[in-house]
Amino acid sequence: MLANIAALLYVSFAWGTAFVFIKYAEETVSPLTVQSIRATIGFLSLLILSLILRKDIKGHAKHWFAFLVFAILGVAYLWIVTGLGEVYISAGLTSVLVTVAPMVTFIITVFILKNEPFSFLGVVGLIVGIIGLLMVIGLNSIMAGGSTLTGVLLIVSGFAVFAINGIIAPRLATRTDPIVSTTYYTGIAVVIMWVFTVIFENPLQTNFTEKFVLAEFYMGLVCFASAFVVYYWLLNRTGAFFSSLSFYLVPVMGVVGSYLFLGEKIKLSQVIGMLIVFLGVYLINTKRFGKN
Repeated sequence: MLANIAALLYVSFAWGTAFVFIKYAEETVSPLTVQSIRATIGFLSLLILSLILRKDIKGHAKHWFAFLVFAILGVAYLWIVTGLGEVYISAGLTSVLVTVAPMVTFIITVFILKNEPFSFLGVVGLIVGIIGLLMVIGLNSIMAGGSTLTGVLLIVSGFAVFAINGIIAPRLATRTDPIVSTTYYTGIAVVIMWVFTVIFENPLQTNFTEKFVLAEFYMGLVCFASAFVVYYWLLNRTGAFFSSLSFYLVPVMGVVGSYLFLGEKIKLSQVIGMLIVFLGVYLINTKRFGKN
């Protein structure tokens, strides 16, 4: 049990602090360059791991279309808009917006695809979650518009698209090795992201300071590659319910990390709003939790 808890905390810490280090790296380097380098390091790490473990890399090539879809929706778009969005908003707020994904998933699977049965508690949870997000973001920021609203909309769109990908991608490829699959779609995403980076930024003029390089390796190795491997180890060991608790811990790690490392201020209203968001996400998943 202690190993499961340690793994859950590690994954949540790695994913939550990713937003902190993105914000940190963007203080000196353009956002698309930050995200492209991070993705490249993550891809190379997983590729090396796949080769060491002698995974069937060639055999998975037949799922190229599924990997392409996941690369565009699940990695490239999300990471590009997250990088751009964090230029305008705090790392702590970005981490809380992760909860948009389960909310969008609920809307699509219940009201559009109707794959999941209608749940009154789920609808209540959706409303509660939205109210909580509004509290975290701040009504004044929303009403005033400007850069904060721009950042929020960019990142919300990223996690909304990520949720759509989570519904589509599993139907396109089944019984694939998670490490090999992630290696493929991350590699494709790296190509896509570098194309946008070269077009809109000038990565060759990047000032590669020691702190920036360490931040990039941390994001690539810890926040992405190793966290992914530990997450799937945890998923296979404990099941979907226990692993899904990361949705509650990632925002906490992100907010605390942004306070400790970046000095971002935390308002009482944001703490209350975050707790309300957690309640909403829990209510949305009540039936699913009951099955485990």
